[in-house]
Amino acid sequence: MARHIVKSFYDENKLVNVESVADKDMSDIITQCLEKVGYSVERKKTENKSKTKSLEQGGEASAGINWLKAKLFSKRAISSAEGETVESEFFVSSPTDSKIIEVCEKNEIILLLDELHRATDSFLEDLVKFIKAYGNSNCDRFKIILLGTSSDPSKLVQKDPGIDRLIEDLHLKSMDDKERRELVSFGMSDLAIDISDPALRKLVSVCVGSPNILQYLCLESSEVAFEREPRKLEISDVDDAIEEYVKKRESRLYRTYMKAIENQGSKRYRKQILRAMSEIEDEYVTMEQIREKVESYLDVEVRAQDLSGALRKLKETVYGPVLRDIDKNDGSGIIQNYTTFIDPALKAFIRMQVLREEIS
Repeated sequence: MARHIVKSFYDENKLVNVESVADKDMSDIITQCLEKVGYSVERKKTENKSKTKSLEQGGEASAGINWLKAKLFSKRAISSAEGETVESEFFVSSPTDSKIIEVCEKNEIILLLDELHRATDSFLEDLVKFIKAYGNSNCDRFKIILLGTSSDPSKLVQKDPGIDRLIEDLHLKSMDDKERRELVSFGMSDLAIDISDPALRKLVSVCVGSPNILQYLCLESSEVAFEREPRKLEISDVDDAIEEYVKKRESRLYRTYMKAIENQGSKRYRKQILRAMSEIEDEYVTMEQIREKVESYLDVEVRAQDLSGALRKLKETVYGPVLRDIDKNDGSGIIQNYTTFIDPALKAFIRMQVLREEIS
């Protein structure tokens, strides 16, 4: 979804979309940027009177990118026509970080790095250095967009306080009903699909404001409707897409959730806590916020001590863990009375699961 939003503001040919930085290093990102622009450097040009011909050779070389060491593949092309011969390489043998930024600036690259919360510590170290070099280059057309959790900017700044001035932190809230309805209506209209009112209402409600869930459900249900004549999307198509999402696409989250709420008690505090955590917009949630929510669900008085045992269990291996405490930036301990999801994707998934249970 973020990719589609960026494409609405910038040229798609300028976008380098890294869907997840998990298990990646900066050499992967640099290579992807250079491949996007087909970067080549003119190495040699000579006058000649030969007939047109071309020759292409491939190879691998070790390249040092200042603080980054990586194996980079190069491709050399030699083309000639009457009058001149031009020899070029896919990229220079030892590019520096400033040279890479210069190339990205010249080509107006938009670099989108997603799932920053899954990045390795070594990746974050190199990313900080790249951002600092980026700031020193005073770029105007090269943009870097980082997507993750609200703790990620602090992790980066902690590694180098000097980049604090370069990072603008934007908190994205769930989409409201109007945004969801417009997104679905416009998308189906572009595909010439007639969507029934019940199907539209269910798509708008069951996505629980999550762009990721809404995108998946729309793609799955519209694919079926697109093959019909006439193209009509019904509520049964949405139901099938929901089932596909829960049981196949996000089966891991489904298993995690079911394991965490397994309980024979009447009040099922662990389930109530997870529902409260998912429905509170804040990423870091206090016990008082959880207590107020659970009290509204059960319509009885609930004390903090009633929930403390269940909350603690949700942070233990036997039930997940699915929740965790918040570490202080300096590593000196935890921030008291705050809890967050280990996997941010669970927040929207649980909201969706609760809604499915209510309407089933």
